[in-house]
Amino acid sequence: MVLAGAVGAAACAPDPSGTRHRREALLIGGASAMLPLTTALAQALMRERGAPAAVIERGGSLPAYIAASRHVIDVAAMTRALSDSEDSAGAHQYLIARGRVDIVVNRALSVAGLSQSRLRALLTGEVKHWAPVGGPILPVTVYVHARGAAARACAEQVVLDGGEFGVDARECAGDAKLLAAVAADPGAIACIDASACQAEGSDQGQLARLAIDGVAASHATVLTERYPFTYSFYLLRHGRPGDVGDAFIRFARSAAGQAIVARLGLVGVC
Repeated sequence: MVLAGAVGAAACAPDPSGTRHRREALLIGGASAMLPLTTALAQALMRERGAPAAVIERGGSLPAYIAASRHVIDVAAMTRALSDSEDSAGAHQYLIARGRVDIVVNRALSVAGLSQSRLRALLTGEVKHWAPVGGPILPVTVYVHARGAAARACAEQVVLDGGEFGVDARECAGDAKLLAAVAADPGAIACIDASACQAEGSDQGQLARLAIDGVAASHATVLTERYPFTYSFYLLRHGRPGDVGDAFIRFARSAAGQAIVARLGLVGVC
């Protein structure tokens, strides 16, 4: 895993003999997409309850799961549920938030919704004009985040089911530039995380969000996962209840923790 940030003191090194020493820090590792949330939760827990300092690492859901199962870290932050093979007696996974990827177009476009299959045909470049999917006689311009950006990886996983955007997609450096590009282009379409879209206030009046398979994105449709481009955030500990990891998970699922979830533009689940 890659060290992403520390809140307070670092953890004690493990004993070479294999005996675990009591650490000075809460160790959290996992998906990069969860870093803003886990950092905010750890800071609040320290501030409000005098909890141990936290060291937060990123490196993916699977490495975090393995690290937690080996007691190298206290909590694994995961963007997926456990597989059958991972769901062992010692693994305890908790849903703490849901989020969504919005499909945004220029408001002048006379399209209110799309099926998943038609949307993917547009985003991958298979269909290059709006007319075949019920829109005007206008070329499609797909705007995307730059390669390597976490937002792009999320969109490809959630919306394209692991596929890739078409080669003609136009890259934008950051959420603000992507939204501005869509607002200025009558034939534009883009995928953007709802929390980022909420944070960017400019040009919002020139944007429209599409319903997918007849389901509009909303708090209720994300909470129930009826909106198809919903994703979930989980925390996992591996061991006995009552440790520092357990305290962090309880806080994340408390009213105070869920208020932080909402402040970051995500949907609370507790």
